[in-house]
Amino acid sequence: MSLQLYNTLTGKKEEFKPLKDGEVSMYTCGPTVYNYAHIGNLRAYVFADVLRRTLEYNGYAVKQVMNITDVGQLTSDADEGEDKMVKALKREGKPLTLQAMKEVANKYTAVFLDDLKALNIELPHELPKASEHIKEDIELIQTLEHKGCAYKASDGVYFDVSKFPAYGTRGGFKLGELKEGARVAVNVQKRSSRDFALWKFSISDIGWESPWGRGFPGWHIECSVMSRKYLGQPFDIHTGGIDHIPVHHQNEIAQSEAAYGVPLANYWMHNEHLNMGVEKMAKSGENFITLQTLKDRGIYTLAYRYWLLIAHYRTPIEFIFEALKNAQNSYVKLLTEFIKLSPLDKHEPMQQQGNLHQKMSTKMGEAINDDLNTSRLLALLWVTIETSHLTSREKSDLILETDKILGLDIENQSKKLAEEMNAIPEDIRKLSAAREDARRSKDFAKSDELREHIRAAGFEIMDTDSGPIVRKKL
Repeated sequence: MSLQLYNTLTGKKEEFKPLKDGEVSMYTCGPTVYNYAHIGNLRAYVFADVLRRTLEYNGYAVKQVMNITDVGQLTSDADEGEDKMVKALKREGKPLTLQAMKEVANKYTAVFLDDLKALNIELPHELPKASEHIKEDIELIQTLEHKGCAYKASDGVYFDVSKFPAYGTRGGFKLGELKEGARVAVNVQKRSSRDFALWKFSISDIGWESPWGRGFPGWHIECSVMSRKYLGQPFDIHTGGIDHIPVHHQNEIAQSEAAYGVPLANYWMHNEHLNMGVEKMAKSGENFITLQTLKDRGIYTLAYRYWLLIAHYRTPIEFIFEALKNAQNSYVKLLTEFIKLSPLDKHEPMQQQGNLHQKMSTKMGEAINDDLNTSRLLALLWVTIETSHLTSREKSDLILETDKILGLDIENQSKKLAEEMNAIPEDIRKLSAAREDARRSKDFAKSDELREHIRAAGFEIMDTDSGPIVRKKL
């Protein structure tokens, strides 16, 4: 049962073969910590987590590195505008100093890591910060300069794309539109509109000294430096959002391969957008929704993860709150179905596995090994729960086996849900029962009134196929 992954580099699905037997080196493009991560950002990290879990399921020892960009990303992919961290300092009324920048970065990094933990995402083995790798950035730029691939302009040092003929010719790496005078400001000192910044000079006193002048590293140079330092070059897999393909990842490839003459990564994998209506979710727009926003609206963070896994990672998703609520109902039903398997000692070794158990386990492995087909894996999980030809013990075993890949934390969350349900006060139970009677008799006005009484008491009620579930408000 080979692992098949879609490689953006070749534009096709292919068998995964690591550089070293039994080991996988994996780099994930991390956040620019100038603001809260929105739920669209977080899709990329859920995807990378499922990939890592799948690799581990297949027996690989994975080393995952994720960068923290705390300096150097401009507000435009075309190397124009302010550095995003400088923009954050101004937004929050901080002085334009490196110390203040560090404080802002630490604040949003901590919130980001809390979001990862809330989504049950395994933390990377390394979380290097861009600001702590300035020396290595300068060394890489000097290498490119020595090879004739870099030149100095009045506002910074640029990579000369003409020195890398393969630019924009690889498989699924399509070039973004960079038409000067339209979305890109004209820079008469650039030899080509596609040349990109390796180092940008400071427009204020903040920045680092370099052989070319005080300033900041380019956004793209940071990832090339940190991935090579912690994983070597080439490494196995590079992940990120699909929006990184035409500019950021294209530029990473160009500068890394021009400098060292070998590929940066053998497999490039990208998740699709999470859209709000017809537009992708972005921090600059009004469609900016954080994980905390969902919590405030009564959504379990892991119900959001469940909703993401319903779709394939290469499928765009449109955010519809009702669809998320439905996914939450399914997730809670999953937990309640697992509770019903109690009081089995789920850690006790099984004496014997039946043929159907083996067949289901094989089908589940085939599903996730088919380019991380989480939607099919979830469907098989429900088949497992609903089939009458599996024992409770076999169902429990298959659910826990599957959850190692899906990362829904089913065992722990079902225990918490059971504790919550058992701790509901008797008066709230009676209100819930009365509401259920009203619903059965189609007295919806009475049902809504009782729901409001339950909410006013600090509880909320979810209607599922398995019946209503009452819990404390999030």
